[in-house]
Amino acid sequence: MSADTIHLTGGIDVGNGYVKGAISNAETGSLDTIDLPSAIQASTRQSPKVPLDDDTALEVMTDESLDVYNRLDASFTSPLIGDSDRRVFGRSALTMSGSKFTEFEVRDGHSSKVDQNLSKILVLGVFAAKALRDHVRETGSLPDHELRVKIRAGLALPISEFVARRHAYAAEFMGVPGSNDPAVHLVTIKNFSTPVTVRMEFVDVQVIAEGASAQFAITDKGEPLAEALLADLRSREPEVLAGVTAADLVAVANTIGIDVGEGTVNFPTFSGGRFNPEASTTLDMGYGTVLANALERLDEVDLRFTSRKQLADFLQTAPSKFTRGRHQRAQVLVEPDVKYLVEAITAMFGEVLTQSGESTEAVYVYGGGSGPIKEELYPALLAAAGDVPVLYLDARYSRHLNREGLYIAARHVEERMQPDSRKASRRSEQKASAQ
Repeated sequence: MSADTIHLTGGIDVGNGYVKGAISNAETGSLDTIDLPSAIQASTRQSPKVPLDDDTALEVMTDESLDVYNRLDASFTSPLIGDSDRRVFGRSALTMSGSKFTEFEVRDGHSSKVDQNLSKILVLGVFAAKALRDHVRETGSLPDHELRVKIRAGLALPISEFVARRHAYAAEFMGVPGSNDPAVHLVTIKNFSTPVTVRMEFVDVQVIAEGASAQFAITDKGEPLAEALLADLRSREPEVLAGVTAADLVAVANTIGIDVGEGTVNFPTFSGGRFNPEASTTLDMGYGTVLANALERLDEVDLRFTSRKQLADFLQTAPSKFTRGRHQRAQVLVEPDVKYLVEAITAMFGEVLTQSGESTEAVYVYGGGSGPIKEELYPALLAAAGDVPVLYLDARYSRHLNREGLYIAARHVEERMQPDSRKASRRSEQKASAQ
């Protein structure tokens, strides 16, 4: 492996709140799942104050509790990024001081995710970390040379951005279409005493609308997920969908999704089993807007959070006996803004439902922001939907659906490029990865 090019295939859902990813290695078959806050801390220091010893690389890269993706420390030389400053990723970025902390903008008038460098930095960083992790797991040590990587990726954009920018976004990673010189991205990982450079080229990038990729994953999971959804619905309303089976639900072809994120809420509509961009739309606010609006109130009562992302991570983590009181106070002060988000989601859902007409068979609610507002949002959607069933997925797994749909899309392209003899094993691996 040390002298060969590493081939990676991944689905990376860069949300306004969290990056959820799944990346597999074509040679080793290893699959990594990734979950880190969408945040970085930039520093003008060229290296960490105390880098890790090189001889700890195997332990660091194989111990899941150390979570290298949330500790990644790297600099970039790429046409996508205008400087080579060092960046620290994920949860480590939430607890260190630096020159500049960056998270996605979620307030009114925020710029497109395509135009925010953060999305590209996060994508390049997690692929580079996966490449180094696989090398170390395979050889037992850091490489003594530059790692070369070729990548197939599935990426997502909010529906409004997908419609206008999907081709340009893919081209940014791959380079000018038709050119013999693909874009080259260098990531230098600086966690250890000896920096490691990873040279990456994207051979294929599939860009899918946020929410639509989640719907692909729901369809792919089939009857087991449908059965769980029906059981959950009937536990609250026993008479709803009487006589409907899991197979009936899987066969549904006309749906509306409500994908609640931190910066946007996407409403992907499917007509006849196909994504219908004409009837789909994006609400440019999300649960992160609620958190951003609450920060000032929290500061007034001596609950000190330096960023929206730090607050989100605090609320998502189960409190200890020592933080339980602060956790409850923070939740109470965040709640007043939830009603405004629920009103906006419900109003836009009503418009989408009207445009879709009477053919809509089911509504799915999912996404990382759907859990914290379920008590307020679910009854509001039920009232707006009338007799159309609303299936509210558990946020513990629904926040990963976009990731799984993007991974499926990337793998489908990979399969088409493989000999037939390898396709069956790849399908079984893909199914296992989405469990």
